[in-house]
Amino acid sequence: SRGTPRDTQTHMSVAVRRAEFEDRLGIEALITDEDRTRFGALDVATLLETATLGITAVDERGQVVGYAALSDAPGRPEVDPAQWPEWFRGIVGEVQLGVTNSAWLALFVCHPAARAEVAENVMRTAFATLPEVDAVLLALPAGRESSFGPLEDAFAPLPTLDEASTPFDVLACPRALFLANLKLRPARVEDYDDLAAIFESESEVLAERYGEFFIAQLIESQDESHKALVAEVDERAIGLMALNAEVDIGELQAAFDLDAFDGLVTADPDLLAAADAALARADTA
Repeated sequence: SRGTPRDTQTHMSVAVRRAEFEDRLGIEALITDEDRTRFGALDVATLLETATLGITAVDERGQVVGYAALSDAPGRPEVDPAQWPEWFRGIVGEVQLGVTNSAWLALFVCHPAARAEVAENVMRTAFATLPEVDAVLLALPAGRESSFGPLEDAFAPLPTLDEASTPFDVLACPRALFLANLKLRPARVEDYDDLAAIFESESEVLAERYGEFFIAQLIESQDESHKALVAEVDERAIGLMALNAEVDIGELQAAFDLDAFDGLVTADPDLLAAADAALARADTA
């Protein structure tokens, strides 16, 4: 698949999850001298506590076989975390990447026998977990990008300004390399063929319960209280969400404990103020 490194021979299956502090020793055991050269001074305990997102890959036995830490700044002592956008623009110029839509890879390590699996799963999970991130960035010592190992094919150097003088190369991994960019729009009747094939492959229950053409009817019956949205990739509908504003709140209140959500109703502000005042008087009595 796209984004998988060149070394695609598989040797073990892996699963990924959020990193935990107990993973520290397993992560440290994976770090090589090349990793220290690539990422600088490494304090795994600090990364586990401060990273914006930490992802651990484990094998069938639960042993740590990979780890990635993403941060909101480059993580280089030469770069002030609060000033990195200015530093970044001084190297690559004006690009559509910044604080709000990017993350920095602070560390990536993996077991040699699971390179492809760890790289693919970790990066896919990172983008799925951080939907606002359009690209993961990486600052490497100049000239080191050609030996980036398992993620070499995923990260590409960004062009630098002619006048830029920096000991680092800045690389970027775009979201689209691992997750397709979705376009959301109102559903149309012509989406029926795409959506019907998806529903038929996923479940026979819907057709049995609602009839063969219920998707078409759902799309055609849209009004102010009923809406249908589709997710589209390459002009093809790949998902459907149906929304209904006509909800029996009483039935939901009877079936579920909704105290944490105020019973799904909006209280009268005056009544809320009166209740708060009554509680305050009771507390001081």
